[in-house]
This record gives sequence, C-alpha cells and structure tokens, in this order.
Amino acid sequence: MCLGLLVCGLFPGAAHAKAFPYWGVSFGTPERTAAHLGVSFGRDIPGDAEGFAIGTGPVVEVSAGMGGGSLGVGRSLLILPEDSIRVYADVKAVATRTWDKPRAASPHATYVGIEGGLSVAFVRLNVGVAKRVEQKTRGANVLFTWGAGIQIRIGSRRPSAHPPEVNSGR
Repeated sequence: MCLGLLVCGLFPGAAHAKAFPYWGVSFGTPERTAAHLGVSFGRDIPGDAEGFAIGTGPVVEVSAGMGGGSLGVGRSLLILPEDSIRVYADVKAVATRTWDKPRAASPHATYVGIEGGLSVAFVRLNVGVAKRVEQKTRGANVLFTWGAGIQIRIGSRRPSAHPPEVNSGR
C-alpha cells in the first residue's frame, strides 16, 4: 500500500510527462551480473541556459541478475547537452529479493533500502544500503549495495533544448 501511494505521488499527469526509457547491464551486490530496464518520467525545467535540456521526475527500474532481482522507485535528474555527454542521476527506494547465490547477501532473502546512481555518457555507478526484512541466522543483515556497468537510452530521439511554440489560434 505504501509503495502504491509513493508511486502515485511521484508520477506527474500523463499529458505533461516525457519518458526516458533505458536498459543496462551491471556487476555488483547482491545481483552479481544483472540486466536492468527502467524509465524516467519528467518535465523540462525552464531556464535561461541554451544548448541543453534538463528534466526531472519519477523513475521506475527493474533488474534481474544471477544473484537476485529488484524493483526501484524514486526521483531522477537528466541533463542532455546538445554537443556533450549525457548526465543522469537518481535516488530510489529499492526492494530486492535474492536467489541461491547472491553476492555478499543472505540467500533467499528480501532487502529494502535506498540507492543512488550516477550515469555519465554510458557508464553507470550506483551505491546504496538495504536492511534484510526476514529473520535469518546466516548472511548479511545490513547490505551495502554497489554496482558498475553501462546504461543506454532506448530510442534515438533527443529532446530539444527549447520546446516548440504553441499556436493559440488567435
């Protein structure tokens, strides 16, 4: 229920949302080698700067790997310069379920926590902390998560730095 309220509170109206879907692969804890699929929704932030677009909004990401799977929901910031490197940052609440052989975590356990990430061009780094919700006798009770990999935007359309003018019909 809390996750549903969090998602509803984070998402803007569909008429104003712009989507930034992405995929990636990484290596880290607890998922070991993993594949990611996510989408960031947001609006352009108006400003005086020319030559780049900035957007912020909610982000949803799922990942599955050799050691576990996770779902993350949070906020993102995207900077798209016209002639330079894309910068993407996010902070997410994350729920992770581990499989048989997770890296540095309890097997068959559920963790909840917070994670922050930064992507510059295609390189992605993330760090976080999570707490195990079940009582287990072995494995990590508190897990420090990390990951390194690549993140690539799905689609090639690049948002313009200046939105098109709206004709009011007058």
